[in-house]
Amino acid sequence: MTRWAHIAAEQIRFDYSETEVSNEEYSLHCHNFYELYYFINGDVDYLVEGRHYHPTPHSLLLLAPNIFHGVRINSEAPYRRYSFHFHPDCLSAERRAPLLSLFPGPEDAGRLIYFEHLDEQQVPAFFDALAQCSHEPEDTKNALLPILAEALLSKLLMVCRTDSHYLSAPASSSTVGNILTYLNEHLAMPISLDEISQKFYISKHHLNKVFRSATGTTVGDYLLHKRVAHAQMMLLAGHSAADASSASGFSDYSAFFRAYKRITGHSPVQDRGGAPFQQSSGSRMQVIAAPGTELL
Repeated sequence: MTRWAHIAAEQIRFDYSETEVSNEEYSLHCHNFYELYYFINGDVDYLVEGRHYHPTPHSLLLLAPNIFHGVRINSEAPYRRYSFHFHPDCLSAERRAPLLSLFPGPEDAGRLIYFEHLDEQQVPAFFDALAQCSHEPEDTKNALLPILAEALLSKLLMVCRTDSHYLSAPASSSTVGNILTYLNEHLAMPISLDEISQKFYISKHHLNKVFRSATGTTVGDYLLHKRVAHAQMMLLAGHSAADASSASGFSDYSAFFRAYKRITGHSPVQDRGGAPFQQSSGSRMQVIAAPGTELL
């Protein structure tokens, strides 16, 4: 298999990567695009919305936009994986809805996002095709990318929807799971620790403790990153910064502006009506993350 592959198009990003550098903590972030990761080998853990996954070789992780997630590389054993990020506009209009149904959103807490043993269904061949495409001339690459993207998603849709014995889901704290569901359903509304504590019959001290243990971050930081990610999705769709701010749960525009610039590194107006993936800068391929973190 090729040792490297990289595609950075306007609506698609694809990578094959290999690393032997470990990190002690999860690199937590969320994006405003769809993504999937095909794990080949290594010693890593994924953390997704409070659920912990220790992937086995040839397993798959599906992430819809605005899903809080991260990776922890536990040792210097080679960590090899394919990553595929895309904006839905890269898919044909008539096939977009069924292909995107593969990805559960924050409101679909009970649906599976992790699948194992996909080498038994020849799934690696679809990623290998994308890796080969990365080395083609630019015009050939641009012509093939939408076809290969739909072929990959079609294959995954068939496998992940019909072969239930390939599925696996970890246990999670029901309390934290219920809190996450509540937060995602009320992102645009004022939310306080006192309100959450009263609603779920848990002290604020214990709430902070169990939430950080499950998600790797605080309630406030989780909400802030989710709201900024949601606001950026609206900006890229052409909405004004003021509308994105109010619809994403910020109490005033100045607080929104400060949070947006701190997390993304640039002002909100720079993203209005922009392309989902910008080849000249990583800012549009949004990584809502703490400074120094990396893509999963």
